[in-house]
Amino acid sequence: MKEINSIIKKLEKIWKKVYIVWWYPRSKILWIKYNWDIDLSTDATPEEIEKVLLVITEVWKKYWTLIIKEWKKIFEITTFREDIWILNHRKPVKVKFTKNLELDSKRRDFTMNAIYYNPVNDSFIDPENWITDLKNNNIKFVWIPENRINEDALRILRFIRFKNKYNLKCFDKDYFSILKNNINLLKNISIERIKEEFEKILLLENNINALQELKLIWFFEIFFPEIDLLEKTPWWPRHHLEWNVWIHTLKTIEELNKIIKRWFLIPDKTWKETKLNLSKNEKTALYRTMLLHDIWKHSTFSKDENWNVHYLKHELIWLEKFNEMKKRFIFTNKEKEIINYLIENHLKLYKISEMRTLKSRKFMMHKYFPYLMIIWICDHLGRIPAKKDLIINLKIFYKDFMIKLNNKKFITWKEVIKKYPNLKWSEIKKKIDEINDNILIK
Repeated sequence: MKEINSIIKKLEKIWKKVYIVWWYPRSKILWIKYNWDIDLSTDATPEEIEKVLLVITEVWKKYWTLIIKEWKKIFEITTFREDIWILNHRKPVKVKFTKNLELDSKRRDFTMNAIYYNPVNDSFIDPENWITDLKNNNIKFVWIPENRINEDALRILRFIRFKNKYNLKCFDKDYFSILKNNINLLKNISIERIKEEFEKILLLENNINALQELKLIWFFEIFFPEIDLLEKTPWWPRHHLEWNVWIHTLKTIEELNKIIKRWFLIPDKTWKETKLNLSKNEKTALYRTMLLHDIWKHSTFSKDENWNVHYLKHELIWLEKFNEMKKRFIFTNKEKEIINYLIENHLKLYKISEMRTLKSRKFMMHKYFPYLMIIWICDHLGRIPAKKDLIINLKIFYKDFMIKLNNKKFITWKEVIKKYPNLKWSEIKKKIDEINDNILIK
């Protein structure tokens, strides 16, 4: 805390106070792990801050949030304020500074975020005794919920995220009705901000409950109706006892949570168990794939003369609709690449052992094939009854191939050029593929 102490001492020289706010106090009260992304709040004006601290940049200059640097660490610092004149249920048009900490606390979103920590004497400043809410695992808006939501409609999603991130309760039974009644205000928020919050919710450990609560407040019905329709898409009772595709989807995400969290058998050359080492884009792509992989079953639902249920070519319709969906879901290029591959191929694994040898082996050499296995495994474990024998057979089939692959040596460009010096440049690639295919199939 030497950096914070240094900041405090510099502000004390001009008779100003500074406190740590937002996630740090609540993490300390709840005894959970916190990182170094510390936010500060002070009664010093921006001009006074600039006189004694090194200001790197100004975020939202109109609202005077400053980024400062102290002992090579970066902090965000804001002046006590009253937000007034809210525009589009998101941003204050004008900010009025105040010296009063109590007024600053009353403009915050949730009671757990209106607690201030003083590192000098290791104490909390809690103007309205809101620590009690946090200690009771109760999430509450500051004062009137409708007013807080009207100021910033994104707080609807933040409520769901914080509640499930910290496994909090909501003792006020009217809260979810209030969220539902105000859900349309989110239409004033940019899709980028909604995507950012929704992505954080999707990556929560307690994402199953969070997704159910989003459905409860009509979030999917308004913003992603394809997901909302999963509940209205029945299963074939002879093979699926989950009743509908929404229940199945939640179960597949639950299985993905287990795989992401635990040690998993990653197909590699040594076939050793190792921890999944996924980037944020890769992890997000897996969760999005799991959430979206069956969304077009509703539009392809049919029954034959024997009352067997079918969803013919639902994965191909998914790919056709992908361009339109990108406007609402917003994918990075990496996510688009991974999700396209996973959705397009997630049913092909059923018949991988029936493919021609060369085709199946090339298929298994794709860089995203391990992710495809994960999606496929979750898809099977997410059904009742789970077909674990298919999963075991696939793993054995893939393991046998990886052992063979480890013993193969493929020809390189240099070796082809040396062996076939008269080949035209355009023919080299063809020759490499021809030789390597023969090596792969043996």
